[in-house]
Amino acid sequence: MNIMVPLSSMDTLEEFCQAGADEFYFGFYDPDWEAVFGPFEEINRMSSFGGQANFSLGILEDIVKQIHMRGKKAYVTLNSAAYSIAQLKWMDAYVEKLRLAGIDGIIAGSLELVYRLKDCGIPLTMSTMGGAYNSGIIALYQDLGISRVILPRDMKLSDMERIVWQFPDIDFEAFLMRNGCKYSDSGCMSYHARKYGSMCAALDGGSCAIDTSPVMDALTVREVYANHALFANAFHKKACGLCAVDSLMKMGIASVKIVGRADLADSVKKDIRCVRALIDHPGHSRESVSDSCLYQLNCYYNFQP
Repeated sequence: MNIMVPLSSMDTLEEFCQAGADEFYFGFYDPDWEAVFGPFEEINRMSSFGGQANFSLGILEDIVKQIHMRGKKAYVTLNSAAYSIAQLKWMDAYVEKLRLAGIDGIIAGSLELVYRLKDCGIPLTMSTMGGAYNSGIIALYQDLGISRVILPRDMKLSDMERIVWQFPDIDFEAFLMRNGCKYSDSGCMSYHARKYGSMCAALDGGSCAIDTSPVMDALTVREVYANHALFANAFHKKACGLCAVDSLMKMGIASVKIVGRADLADSVKKDIRCVRALIDHPGHSRESVSDSCLYQLNCYYNFQP
């Protein structure tokens, strides 16, 4: 089982490889795209972070070369929820650059992009934007030539196992560390940047009124508010799936994802090492490598709110 790692700076590539990374995913930004389509039309889901989470278009070939020199694989994100016809045509030039660079795969976020790229000669991964929650959806992606599917953050291990075994010709990727989300990516159609008032930011930051009008004693009211505060402020703040590593390996997950293209490199490197330790030493307890569980509130797989 491979470890998929975010890359946003060439300075961290060697460190991440030494820590145990097998695959890298990254995005790019292009001022010409923004000049034509505006600042709120994303190339990928982290476009608004600019150089903090993306590379410039001009160095893509060198990035892929450096990753391949280390025996690793390189994937690029083109995973926005939707693209206009004009944007899809504009995308053709990007894809040609990626093909010439020898990219190992494109992470696509929308069906219209998959239809456009299905004969481009580059393996396609369906992002979580594709909502691969059931076998019918995955069968469609398989028919379109998708070679890898990223399973949603909120799937149960038992559901993942049934799907993985049903589609042996598809490589499945699962989330494992960092940046959990209370919401489904496939249902998120807003701009993916809290600083501009994204939908999830509005929901998380808005005021909350709890109806305590039914007959409740003071202790029950206090417990209701305490429970709300706990989930509003602690649930999946630093997501972790280390306790599921053995299960994911046994069911045949091809790759596990560490999230964090805009996160601190030292934190990402620490997570890579934790995951590497558990993959290389099956049966070791999560507690032996990490203390990030927080009473299972951070758990990707073994806790349902």
